[in-house]
Amino acid sequence: MRYSRIAQALQEISHASRGCKADLAASLLCEIKPDIEILCPAVRLLLGELWPPWEKREMGIGPEALMTALTEVSDQDIPSLRERCHDMGRVAEAALGQKGQHSLFREPLEALSVYERLLRISEMNGKESEQRKNALLRGLFLEATPLEGKYIARTALRNMQAGIGHKTMIVALSRSLQCDREKILRAYGLMPDLGSIAVMAQRQELEVVAFRAKVPIRFMLFRQSNPVVPGCFLPKYPGLRVQVHKIKNEVLIFTSRLRNITTSLSGISRQLEKIDSDFVADADLIGFHDCAVKKNVICSQAEMRRYINRRHLSRKSRIRPTLLAYDLIALQGDDICSLPYQDRREKLLSILGEPQAMPFLGISPAREDVLMDLGAVDELLSKAAGARALLERDPKASYLPGIASKRDFICNK
Repeated sequence: MRYSRIAQALQEISHASRGCKADLAASLLCEIKPDIEILCPAVRLLLGELWPPWEKREMGIGPEALMTALTEVSDQDIPSLRERCHDMGRVAEAALGQKGQHSLFREPLEALSVYERLLRISEMNGKESEQRKNALLRGLFLEATPLEGKYIARTALRNMQAGIGHKTMIVALSRSLQCDREKILRAYGLMPDLGSIAVMAQRQELEVVAFRAKVPIRFMLFRQSNPVVPGCFLPKYPGLRVQVHKIKNEVLIFTSRLRNITTSLSGISRQLEKIDSDFVADADLIGFHDCAVKKNVICSQAEMRRYINRRHLSRKSRIRPTLLAYDLIALQGDDICSLPYQDRREKLLSILGEPQAMPFLGISPAREDVLMDLGAVDELLSKAAGARALLERDPKASYLPGIASKRDFICNK
């Protein structure tokens, strides 16, 4: 498939109404169906997500790198274009309308070639990587039409601005591949990579998609509701929801967006390595201030975000991160999502022990209280120092990857 077809589809989708976006994407995917080799790359190019979110790689280029490459192929004043257009996609489109150089090869760009070259850019690091990335970008822009250049630039910056997200793509896949939407949702919950899911749907292999160690599943979602008694209530503190994979001597920690943040939490990882069992837990990353003025005060969510995104990981921080485990997803390599919550809770306690008093180090199960009346719920909220809400769990409910539970809720103050 020519990349021009994908660029054209992205242009049409970006101007279409919300209800028509899935139809336009499905139309393109129908053209691709006979060529399964391009199906995964095409889905990823449409979404602007060239690799699964948990892979530890970055494109490693910004607007300045794109400007440098465009300056070398265009006669336009690129800085002036950027001042006028702001969006680098539009800058590239305008710049490539007046090229100073032309490719020796006048073959149209193939979608697979664009995908593979952008992937290669993400793999480059170390000495002289900037020059090698620039050479690949320059080559792409030399061969690209203005419209193709627009979406190459946006893909490189991972900012497609086409209004096509995961929900829209799932609808498009269901229509184009004539596959039940619920089956796609279930598979996507267990393997959150729609490019791979598209291939499996085309091969009618969605039923075999299953939990895999070291690959994060999508988090179950919780709606807000008033408390219902009797029920199991767990305090929720400011922090970041994470998924913890402890497999043999390796620990991996992923954010709710499935980004791997293990490197930022090396101290916690070393403590988790000592646990005998292999497990996957749904947890919250919280932190305690470690300075005299705020000693043991729970950090805000914004402070925890800054902590995991800090650039100098070796510098001593005044935050002590810890993990509060709320649920168990897998144990000893087996998916246990279908077990009732009360059974998963029992297994969680068996490997992590009883809840620890706060503040603590490492990982601890969140405290759970079985409450019989609304007065006790209000009292728990008032007494749980630092808690902002309660998580109410149904003892008999399953864990539903990527789906909003109808039996478990967040109860705010």
